[in-house]
Amino acid sequence: MSMKPAIGFFLFVVVHLSAVAQFKESVSKYNPQDIFPALPALPAGNSYRAAHGEPGPAYWQNRCNYSIDAVLDDERNVVYGTEVITYTNNSPHTLSYLWLQLDQNVFKQHSRGLDAKLFLDSNHVKQKKDFEGGYVITDVRLISKKDTLNTGYRVDDTRMQLQLAQPLVPGASVGIRIKYSYTIPRFFYNADFNVNRTDIMPTAEGNIYSIAQWYPRLCVFDDVEGWNTLPYLGNGEFYLEYGDFNVNITLPSAYIVSASGELLNPEEVLTPLQQQRWNQAHNSDTKVFIRTPEEVKNASSRPSKPACTWKFRMSNTRDFAWTASKSFVWEGIRINLPDGKKAFGISLYPVASKLSGSWDRSSEYIKFTIEYFSKKWYQYPYPCAVNVASNLDGMEYPGIVFCSARDTGNDYWRVVNHELGHTWFPMIVGSNERKYAWMDEGFNMFIDYLACEDFNSGEFKGYAPLAPPAADYFADSAVSVLTRPDGIRGDMVLPSQYLKIAYLLGLLRNHILGAERFDYAFRHYISQWAFKHPTPWDFFRCMNNAAGEDLTWFWKETFIENYKLDQAIAGVNEAAEISIENLEKAAMPLIIEITTVSGKKVRRTLPVEIWQYDHRYVLKTGITERISSVVIDPDNVYPDQNRANNSWKPAGQM
Repeated sequence: MSMKPAIGFFLFVVVHLSAVAQFKESVSKYNPQDIFPALPALPAGNSYRAAHGEPGPAYWQNRCNYSIDAVLDDERNVVYGTEVITYTNNSPHTLSYLWLQLDQNVFKQHSRGLDAKLFLDSNHVKQKKDFEGGYVITDVRLISKKDTLNTGYRVDDTRMQLQLAQPLVPGASVGIRIKYSYTIPRFFYNADFNVNRTDIMPTAEGNIYSIAQWYPRLCVFDDVEGWNTLPYLGNGEFYLEYGDFNVNITLPSAYIVSASGELLNPEEVLTPLQQQRWNQAHNSDTKVFIRTPEEVKNASSRPSKPACTWKFRMSNTRDFAWTASKSFVWEGIRINLPDGKKAFGISLYPVASKLSGSWDRSSEYIKFTIEYFSKKWYQYPYPCAVNVASNLDGMEYPGIVFCSARDTGNDYWRVVNHELGHTWFPMIVGSNERKYAWMDEGFNMFIDYLACEDFNSGEFKGYAPLAPPAADYFADSAVSVLTRPDGIRGDMVLPSQYLKIAYLLGLLRNHILGAERFDYAFRHYISQWAFKHPTPWDFFRCMNNAAGEDLTWFWKETFIENYKLDQAIAGVNEAAEISIENLEKAAMPLIIEITTVSGKKVRRTLPVEIWQYDHRYVLKTGITERISSVVIDPDNVYPDQNRANNSWKPAGQM
């Protein structure tokens, strides 16, 4: 640095301090070096996860394919299954053991989830019913080309460890066959124990089965933590490997079944009339009834044989769920994708749910949501999109969602749009939900808001509340974004993992980066991490690089920490210079509106870099007319904790 610039900088500081001296001094908690450090605040990239936020040249992830034969005993509400898992070790490490998830074991008496959550709100407890859930595993074998062998295994709550007699070397695969059964749980829900992700809903025409977490499945082994074996306690959802599924489901022929994947044998499980309608619906941009409400109680609407086996296939997916009921009204509709491919929308609901502004609009909502998000973010990858009426308030799986059978109006639109939006987070972008719920719930809530603005010429515009007031997200009592979901009290999950993230991404898009830069970077993140496993650091680095902006200050104060913001007007002098102070730990760009005595308004937006030097900034407005008022953040964009100091008027006009 030459002496000339240094002298100029010194004179600037003297003038700056001279101007500031005319204004009221305040105590500030702000430290510029905390928000704008010279050294990187994010972990360094490596060969697996590159510094620019993309998968590195050595990135790997393991793969898991499933073939499952299942039988539903509808008299005892028991699922019987035999699965063959083919697990491929793409890592550079030799594996001596494998870990599987047994999520149904959360319903065993004295599971960690039940005991840790003091599960007193269950209908089973209220009704004094003893329910022993969880898997009954009758056989576990390793499959080789020549034979099958029994293998040692150990079950610990919702995890099972398989010890391998011959370690699995890099590039090799192992086959595992497991025979199991479990009783389908019902009514397990309270505010702090949200495990009602699988259930049975009674209707006048028969039960609706929402079947999920229904097969033992591999834990993820990754480059970040090795085996991810956090137990399933209830609030924390799932982290799963990608693979191909072939699933056969056998049950009485009176049932209609739908699932995550593509139905392979419609000619074996549908009546001739239903096959005709099925084919018609695949080519229709308006809904087609495959089974009408009037046909639900008509025995001729199902094949006359005693049982049917429904066969499904799904490729490159992280999970598989299904539904079955005698009570379903069945609709189908074509979904048009950007590259010219088609998907198929399916709506399944009981007659009682066919209400105005409710399930009668299901096919319309499916079609819009899938087409809209496919065009805006990333093309829908699955053959079908199924929406099932359930007593689950809303739960998502690849290609199938369970939505409330009772919701109507705005609530119904919201839940369908939200659950289908989960296709992008975490089904396509396979983040670790059990640790980082905000990477799917918050991201999904954000894209939901944009869809609300655009659906049906703004029918639900404004139905995207960012309440509570943004400042509440950073209150002392607020939960930090990086808190593990199982450690969050039930009433704090929505504000901390959903609404706060949607608000922050909206802030970034609308007021810091701009829509064009943000959308490009967000799309880039999705495309780079599609069917892969990003961490929060990958997201932060990817957005920084694709947007061309070092946003580390933003990630640090809002995602990593929970810093408060308090921008304040310290005073206005006779030279029309305005002194603004940053009194709390967070920094944000400055929006300031100045009104003169003639009523003229001048609005200035200043970048966050004004806070790199000090907690105080003096704006030389150059206005020659007398100033009558000044307001910081006039549109309440930022999460300012104290709006009382955001405005100024001359003495005597207060």
